[in-house]
Amino acid sequence: MKRLVVVEAGAFPEVLHARCLTSSLSVRLYPSNSARSSSVIDEHLVVDVDTCRSGSLLDCADVLQGSRVYSPVSARDRLAGLVASHSAFGLAAVPLADVGGVQGWIMTDSTGRPPVLVPYATRQPSQVSVAQSLLPSCVHAWLVAGGSLGDWPYACGVPSG
Repeated sequence: MKRLVVVEAGAFPEVLHARCLTSSLSVRLYPSNSARSSSVIDEHLVVDVDTCRSGSLLDCADVLQGSRVYSPVSARDRLAGLVASHSAFGLAAVPLADVGGVQGWIMTDSTGRPPVLVPYATRQPSQVSVAQSLLPSCVHAWLVAGGSLGDWPYACGVPSG
């Protein structure tokens, strides 16, 4: 899978809208006192690291995104391998298997800071839905707009098990 994703800022309350050709996702960040008109924050290339075999495509992706679900330990190992193999990415994300009732993405950026867990807004037991797969794109737009991965409103520590 490869796709171009557009992320726009919505009006009050503050919302990010991510969309690609086949799906969309909205994420509410926090209430805002001023309404804004919708504007594009970020457009970027997302490449599925579990299906893409083109090294040049992986090397130019803004978001390196897995489609296979991993345990926390395996997800951290997978992210470490992606960071070591591809230096130009902005965000790398791997889906996490259900751990204690929590599912989501384990993500890292190119700063070298520890990865974070970003839970799904909705639950899908064994696979990542197309809408859920746009969540890393919203986080990437957050980074492009000057936010940090650790400050994403829903980010938390990665479970150890």
